[in-house]
Amino acid sequence: LHKAIRRQRQMCIRDRLCTLPSLVGVIIFSVLPLCRVVYYSFIKSQFVRKFVGLNNYISTLNNKYFQLAIKNSFLLILHGVIPLVILDIILALIFSNQVKKYGWIQLFYILPLAIPTAAIAVIWKKLFQNLESCVVIDILFIWKNLGLGLLLIMAVFLTIPDEIYEAARLDGAEKLSIIFKISIPMAAPMILFTFLIGIINSYKIFKESYLYYGSSYPPEYAYTLQYYMNNNYSKLNYQSLATSAIFTTAICMFCVAVIMRLIRRYEY
Repeated sequence: LHKAIRRQRQMCIRDRLCTLPSLVGVIIFSVLPLCRVVYYSFIKSQFVRKFVGLNNYISTLNNKYFQLAIKNSFLLILHGVIPLVILDIILALIFSNQVKKYGWIQLFYILPLAIPTAAIAVIWKKLFQNLESCVVIDILFIWKNLGLGLLLIMAVFLTIPDEIYEAARLDGAEKLSIIFKISIPMAAPMILFTFLIGIINSYKIFKESYLYYGSSYPPEYAYTLQYYMNNNYSKLNYQSLATSAIFTTAICMFCVAVIMRLIRRYEY
């Protein structure tokens, strides 16, 4: 018994030592920079390091361009992420049976992620050169991220035992009832997780948008938080950059907390 306990302790120490390099990397490249960002958000400037309390946060919240950026970022979630998840569910229901026959078809789902961003921007300029609307970036976002969510949700549908569907059919359940009372509820945790990934990816669409519009100052309907932070970085306005970064982080953490709580609720 003592030998088993000793061996277990040695394995535990060894596992912790194996994770130590990753932990050091996270501290150096994530935690320390975040602490520095928080520090910059509470001082007057990088040259006058005077504590100003919440003045920088109040100034950022009252900035009309920050208000525009956060509004457009939320709108991207509404008419970008939500349609993306709905399309993922519909296509997963359609293609889940086809994948069993043609497994190679899954390669085409992730193809948009493999295409260089510059090439995508050129194609989009040719396709939508006369369209002045945020719909252009919405379509690009949905097209690029559709495959990943589709694979995740479809994988869950494929794990649902056929016996459950057969029992439902024997009880007289119609196809729509099976979808809404069996397939979607059983895949609910993964659907919520896909929605969370979509929200996070909506904050990563800056590169595509920047190449499409070719400017740091796009039309107002396309001006998002990434543009606001990038422009403040170019102007060396680290206080506005720091406060907007913290607001963005807080929004993401709130979304993660809410969705993870919903996922645990559906799992248990």
